[in-house]
Amino acid sequence: MTPIFKKGYYFYVDGNVHIKRVTLREVAKAAGVSINTASRALNDKPAVSPYTKARVLEAAQRLGYRPNRLARALRYNKTRTLGVIVGDIANPYFSMLVRGVEQTAREFDYSVILQGTDEDLEREKEAIEVALAEQVDGILITPTQRSEEAIRTLFDSGTPFILMSRHFHDLETHYVIMDDQRGGFIATEHLIQRGHERIAILNGPIHISSAAERYAGYMEALQQYGLDVDDGLVIKGCLTMEDGYRAALSLIDGPNRPTAIFAFSDFVALGVFRAANELGIVIPDELAVVGFDNTIFGLCTRPPLSSVGGSPEELGKTAARFLLELLTGKRPNTVTRVKLPVYLVQRGST
Repeated sequence: MTPIFKKGYYFYVDGNVHIKRVTLREVAKAAGVSINTASRALNDKPAVSPYTKARVLEAAQRLGYRPNRLARALRYNKTRTLGVIVGDIANPYFSMLVRGVEQTAREFDYSVILQGTDEDLEREKEAIEVALAEQVDGILITPTQRSEEAIRTLFDSGTPFILMSRHFHDLETHYVIMDDQRGGFIATEHLIQRGHERIAILNGPIHISSAAERYAGYMEALQQYGLDVDDGLVIKGCLTMEDGYRAALSLIDGPNRPTAIFAFSDFVALGVFRAANELGIVIPDELAVVGFDNTIFGLCTRPPLSSVGGSPEELGKTAARFLLELLTGKRPNTVTRVKLPVYLVQRGST
């Protein structure tokens, strides 16, 4: 028979370390209280004196007690988890967005299940199915917007959800977005005021609400300043760094290259920098570049990237807080629509 050597709450079998889960009964015994009192103290319920609660919390921390979330879910019909579904986990914008969600979730003692769709409708459907199968209490999602089908699945499920960064004009949903049209105007106006007239836009797919609204802002600025629209300077469908690279190569190496580029995102703008470097184009002397989203990656380019946006982290925090307030009954279930302000951060690329 293989000997077992115990040490505290660890034990060893054939040289391998195993961890024994600390039970609520053991916490109660260590604190000198009943199991019911220990449970009430750990769940911050009333009718437990501060002194007793402190004893229970100290014992739980000393023993390394972790609540059994499955048991809690069965008892309260809550898993205390949020499903978070975003377009591209590699995109720094979404990384910062999710960071904001996680920070707020922790404040409410919630966990996060993160999934990416790569902007693919079928993967979006799968991600929603996984989140619902995990019985998350609520879902935060940046929709692909290739169809309303996936979002209607959420309506049918009855699971509370909030859209982040994008929204549907014809669906009554909660959402938190940036003021994208204002941002498109600010970016284009900035380039015009720097003396540029041939301003290209490397925009996202036009079915995405943020892309449509940033393009509207771009057009508004050109019109306000009396500049003609050149369809040859409008490229759609740019979401990744590689998209920005290919689009910028076609423009910069063409016969009528622009003197400035407004990129759909900082991620797309990184592709513009790569193309300019390969072609020996000096930024900003020969080509000015403005991104969108104001991510930390804009500080890593040479020169640093000018960008329009608010705070992706703040958007994530705001969306998570609204959802958690819905789940905890602190907010009425009326449609919440929030548009966060944007601003220009001018750096060396313009």
